[in-house]
Amino acid sequence: MYRDDEGVAATDAHAPPQSTESFRLSATRGASLVPAHPPPMLGGMPRLRAKLVTAGLALLAVPVLILLAELGVRLFAPRIDPLSVFVASPQLVADTQGEHTRGMFEFDPLLTWRLRPGLREMWWDYTPVTTNAAHVRMERELGAKRGLRVVCVGDSVTFGYRVPVAHDRSKPGEFEAGERPYPALIESALRAAFPGREIEVVPLACPGYSSKQGLEWLRREIAALDPDMVTACFGWNDVRIAGPADRMTFPTGSAQATLRRFMAGSQLLLHVARSAQQKRAVEFTPEPRSSETEYTGNFMEMARLCSAHGAWFGIILPVYRDPNIPGDYPEGREDVADPGEGARMTRYRAQLAQNAAENNVPFIELAELTERGWPANGGLFGERIHPNAAGHALMAERLLAWLKPVAAARLK
Repeated sequence: MYRDDEGVAATDAHAPPQSTESFRLSATRGASLVPAHPPPMLGGMPRLRAKLVTAGLALLAVPVLILLAELGVRLFAPRIDPLSVFVASPQLVADTQGEHTRGMFEFDPLLTWRLRPGLREMWWDYTPVTTNAAHVRMERELGAKRGLRVVCVGDSVTFGYRVPVAHDRSKPGEFEAGERPYPALIESALRAAFPGREIEVVPLACPGYSSKQGLEWLRREIAALDPDMVTACFGWNDVRIAGPADRMTFPTGSAQATLRRFMAGSQLLLHVARSAQQKRAVEFTPEPRSSETEYTGNFMEMARLCSAHGAWFGIILPVYRDPNIPGDYPEGREDVADPGEGARMTRYRAQLAQNAAENNVPFIELAELTERGWPANGGLFGERIHPNAAGHALMAERLLAWLKPVAAARLK
């Protein structure tokens, strides 16, 4: 059917008959045919829409159920400290969560543990501990750099274990004020050597840290601290055998640190992880926390990092009282010797000195505070690993002579 020029409907004799119910003609000349009624909706569409709605509701229900489970765990299950999940080695557990250290450390997603901020004369194994908001053993807070800033990166030696000594646990504030760790002594000496100049020495040190943790802490903080000079001193924590190596127990990649941060924020995930740890014993071969190559490499990376930030960098070779062979030590004959550890300390130190010399990195060895100084150095140590107040005074004296010319050049 069509319309002629006068708009009158006509019939094509050759066209097949069509139902008048099927199509309607447009009132406009030459318009195409339009279906009179839309086709019926396919029967599968409502079912597909229902499935999509059901799937969407299920997806919404999952996070709701997880949140409810998290709330239930927080309300009714005992709280789990992330440290107890991420620090599993018995030796390191004793170091960070033992009788004397409980409450002193907290979890850090990158470094695994760190000093709690805001401690005030906490008694730690005869050591009075005060920390600032930056998790550093200092009474004053760290602000913007105003003059020369020296950063001393290290472990419990630089931290100043048992320096000063607080003999009475109930009176941690009673100690000999003149007994101070070497970073504090160096700060006073540099200020006296350069009167009127702003000089600050920051002990970026935490007990139990290996050179890898020191490197990562420095990497994270160096831009904010903006140091002019940096020293690093690590040793015993790297060479000691305290379970699996650091690379296995707390890798420091960004993905691993992000995962630890996410897990630490969820008591549900911590309970799941704790349950998995208890059900499956992980077998490992005990080895030093750092290999010799890793140990020296961490120091060389610190040197490169400091150079990139315009800071002078120097290495303090590790201290260690004696060769750790069977003998008559101040601790008594019941002291169990570990010749392997003593040999590793000697070997690691020698390799670090060689690598530093080859890479033109300044370093200093305090011979009296190494096993070569035994037994004459007995009065400079509290025990095999940590210098006492007299040992720290010697360190400060030798380090001042080493650092003073560098400080003078930086202050010009």
